Amino acid sequence: MLRGIAASVIVIAAFSISADRVAHGTFAMGDFKAFYCAGRALAHHENPYATAPIAGCESVAAPAPLFVTKAGEVLPAPLPGYAIVPFIPLSLLPFAISSVLWLAVLVAVTIAAIALFARVGVADAPTIAVALAVILAAICFPVGELPPVALFGIALAAFGGQSNRPWAIATGIALTFAEPQIGVAMLVVAMALGRRTAIPALGATIALGLLSIAAVGIAGNLEYLRVVLPAHLLSELPSVLQYSLSWMLYQLGVAPGPALLAGRLSWIVMLGVAFWFGRSKFAAAHPEAAMLAAPVFAIVGGPFLHLDHIALAIPATLWLASRSTAPLWLRTAIPIALSIPVLYIFSIIQLSPLVPFIAAWIGTACARDTIVGLRTALVTIVVMAVIAASTIATGTGAVHLAPVAPISANLPQAAWAQYVDKTFVMTAWTIWLVKAPIWLAILGAVGTLASMLHVVRLRETAMA
Repeated sequence: MLRGIAASVIVIAAFSISADRVAHGTFAMGDFKAFYCAGRALAHHENPYATAPIAGCESVAAPAPLFVTKAGEVLPAPLPGYAIVPFIPLSLLPFAISSVLWLAVLVAVTIAAIALFARVGVADAPTIAVALAVILAAICFPVGELPPVALFGIALAAFGGQSNRPWAIATGIALTFAEPQIGVAMLVVAMALGRRTAIPALGATIALGLLSIAAVGIAGNLEYLRVVLPAHLLSELPSVLQYSLSWMLYQLGVAPGPALLAGRLSWIVMLGVAFWFGRSKFAAAHPEAAMLAAPVFAIVGGPFLHLDHIALAIPATLWLASRSTAPLWLRTAIPIALSIPVLYIFSIIQLSPLVPFIAAWIGTACARDTIVGLRTALVTIVVMAVIAASTIATGTGAVHLAPVAPISANLPQAAWAQYVDKTFVMTAWTIWLVKAPIWLAILGAVGTLASMLHVVRLRETAMA
């Protein structure tokens, strides 16, 4: 009971601090407004990918501190057709009322996901909640982003895989497609596991495809794949908020086209790795683990990767923490590095007092030892202090750039690219240092998953 209350306090504090900062920046429910306006465009038989209907809707006044665009600003909603459809009924309501309802949905699906993850055996519910406090609740709730829906989908799919419930697998896979790059990885793993998971997963995917065709037509889907998605990747390429391989290559001087191509190819390669993992005897014996692992493979490299996508890998790292034979320090460091995104903490420094509590909690849960948890908190504070001192001494290298490449003014991504180039570009070498814990944790998670298969092979060899 007390642990549940303490975890709730940490989550509420993280959300409140972040929401206050977002409100002062007049961006409250900003991402949701883009989705809301795309739904409104679709409801009025307009193109949800075009600038005019989105810009007109986003500029409509709303009660402070809800998001309203200024002149020349447009926030795109780069969602496939099936993902826009649920926002149609919300778009029929005043934006303020829809914002409250959508926030309630995000909170509800997150709570449900945590409960399901605990039932599957990822960790106890308070630990999962604390691990998600900053990287999911603080980041997604104030702006109304979609990853909590995908998180619930992962939890449902893992639960369905463990308990052999096709309806849960189908529903879970469908929900993970709220973030398509994650949804595809989940589908690949479900196909690899065999018929009992492949059939419901494939059925759910076909249903989403038909819903997309019904929503925006074949032409709209082709426009999304051939025009909208590439334009959005291009608009975000220089953003410091990106953790993708494409961002790395672009920062190293690679041209935009090759950088994005390399990111796409790396994502495809990791889908192959996810399929290989799903075909293993370990995955066959632990289908829930395979479902949890899919988001880990999906966030390696790629052309587009934000912190809220990375949050979807945390359940897998907590599951591994109590089952992997990797060294304790590694099993503990991985979920902590993902749960405490240094870049976001530094951007909202008021979150920093939560860092030692989150680190100590996760460290204690992984080691089942309070002293280890306290040591973990101390190490985390020292590491972040070193990174902070380096960043302060060097600066962030914030600059205003011209757009990476021209984007048609008919797409909202044109205005968004200009906003990104003026707001989110940082070129100092310390930005790499700030992001390094996340990148190392992702690689560590992939390595730990691979080691699970190696242990199984060794056991089989010993028994032969």
